[in-house]
Amino acid sequence: MYRLFALSFDTDPVIQKSGIKDYWNFENFFYGKVNSDFIPVTPNIDKLVQIESSKGNLLVFDFVAESFQKFQSFFTLPLNLGHLEAGTPISSPVAHRSFVNTEINYQNHVISFVDRFNNFLFLTTNYKKISSPRDYIKEFYKFYFNNSDAILRSTYYLSPNNPGYGSGLSIEIASLNPADDAVKMNMIESANFGFYTEAAINSGFLIDKNVPWRMNIDLSSPLILEKYSETSATNIPFLTEIFSDYFDNAYEGELNEIINAVFYGYRKFYERVPTKGQNASGDGSEPQLATEKICTDNVLPPPSQEEILEVMPFAYWIGKYVEMKNKETGNHFNKQEVETIKRNAIRNNTESFERYVAKKFRMPWLSPTSLVYQRLQREFQESEEKVLDNFSEHVKMIVMNSIKSMY
Repeated sequence: MYRLFALSFDTDPVIQKSGIKDYWNFENFFYGKVNSDFIPVTPNIDKLVQIESSKGNLLVFDFVAESFQKFQSFFTLPLNLGHLEAGTPISSPVAHRSFVNTEINYQNHVISFVDRFNNFLFLTTNYKKISSPRDYIKEFYKFYFNNSDAILRSTYYLSPNNPGYGSGLSIEIASLNPADDAVKMNMIESANFGFYTEAAINSGFLIDKNVPWRMNIDLSSPLILEKYSETSATNIPFLTEIFSDYFDNAYEGELNEIINAVFYGYRKFYERVPTKGQNASGDGSEPQLATEKICTDNVLPPPSQEEILEVMPFAYWIGKYVEMKNKETGNHFNKQEVETIKRNAIRNNTESFERYVAKKFRMPWLSPTSLVYQRLQREFQESEEKVLDNFSEHVKMIVMNSIKSMY
């Protein structure tokens, strides 16, 4: 009931009231996680500034901080004059939550996956297969592709592990449970909520329907465009400028991160491998006397990041990177299509192959096998309209229009 009717017009519950936006719906879910081309992005930490909060300082982008300061100023006089109900989160708003450094969580996520892989090697007999870094790399990818885990940064930043308020574009003015509809109803039925909505609009924010104490900067707001847009001088669209100046592409350096993770894993594996005459029983931290030997003829070479990188040709790493992208975006490309993408990626130089791959995988739901594609096709046919000759272009147009409405 809340999802359908709260903060909506009675005549059309799909349409939100002014200043309200449903950020739990399709493309809006990715607000702050992707740029206007739907490429996953990460906030540039150097661009963040501090704002006062209920507990110490929080970080947001400078233009968000200025907008929030303006938002707060609207409440001072009405509250002093008794025009606002006191003692609520929207009486004298204070920031409670904003930017979260997802990169730290991502690094821990990758380390946890690699540690789990090493534990798998020692809990099975697979450790016996490894007599060189090459063997370790092959076993790593075999383990990865037999699991559902996603370990690419660009995938992680799109996932629920990256909170919607963590982009530097959002501020929460209360610490409440967004899963509790009663709490949300209490807030939107507050006597101050109408004033709160107007203050948000006049400061360049939109209120998240599903988390009404969360405000997201509206990058299409006339107030924001007038104050911060330099499009007329630079001919660069405002959204492009914002995501260029304040964010980095999540895919940049992504393959190197995976190579570093493999090196980390091999180093940990090497430390746990018993010396000749000992085995890998237990967790490997305290090698016991052997009942069987490993690497009796071949001594594992000590960890070397250069060796991990060079033991396989770089084309191999690029190929595996493409396969990882395909896996983590739902395997929408068949084997032949993946091989074509691999060849094209390898032809690109080392500075542009990631950009090429990112573009190929940025919108996997355009594939005829995707649920979005099939849903749109069914709706189009049920409407008894003539099906377009090139239906994929029709789908692309609808999806791109939805993405453009995100900001």
